[in-house]
Amino acid sequence: MTIIQEKDRQVLAQRLSALPNTVKLVVFTTNQQPETSELVSHLMQELVSVSGGKLTLEQHALEAEPTVAQEYGITHAPAIVVRTEDKDYGVRYLGAPAGFEFASLIGAIEDVGKGDPALSPDSRLMLANLRNPVHIRVFVTYGCPYCPAAVRMAHKLAMASDLITAEGVSSEEFPELANHYGVMAVPKTVVNDRHSFEGALPEPAFVQQVLRGASSSGLIIVP
Repeated sequence: MTIIQEKDRQVLAQRLSALPNTVKLVVFTTNQQPETSELVSHLMQELVSVSGGKLTLEQHALEAEPTVAQEYGITHAPAIVVRTEDKDYGVRYLGAPAGFEFASLIGAIEDVGKGDPALSPDSRLMLANLRNPVHIRVFVTYGCPYCPAAVRMAHKLAMASDLITAEGVSSEEFPELANHYGVMAVPKTVVNDRHSFEGALPEPAFVQQVLRGASSSGLIIVP
């Protein structure tokens, strides 16, 4: 079974082989969703095969390796961690990156591979006010063309701050989470389980909303 079409493989090979740093994909599978887990595992293997050596793959079973899952803060699977060998930026994706969401995964890989989220100085300065951990969940659907922009922005914030962990979450694969957070439209971003907003906001507005969510939890120092 080949998931990535040949024409896409050629484009991906060019983009991934040009990355300055090697990216490590850490995949967690689960017995609860065997078909989706197999799909994610196979897709990651294909990406590694076309990357020209710029991607490596590490796989774990959620139920069999709870200690490793705990180290990464993974409680739901299938899940993908995008990191380098030396640094975990807090970049996560839960579910299968299918449809438009494939762009979310590739965007994360490219940003991590470059080691630079390319945020503005103003955004970096605002994020520097964080004092405690911030957890961002961006709920998406495979057919949403606006969702990848929101997921990538959340991932960029995670790269810019060691205190931020950001997850793209497939509403199709995790309906219980979507229901819990009242997801009626996507993309919907939830910050620290307290504050939420909808839409693919531009960078300044997205950062402000995340800081608002952190502030409501008493997690930032206002300059």
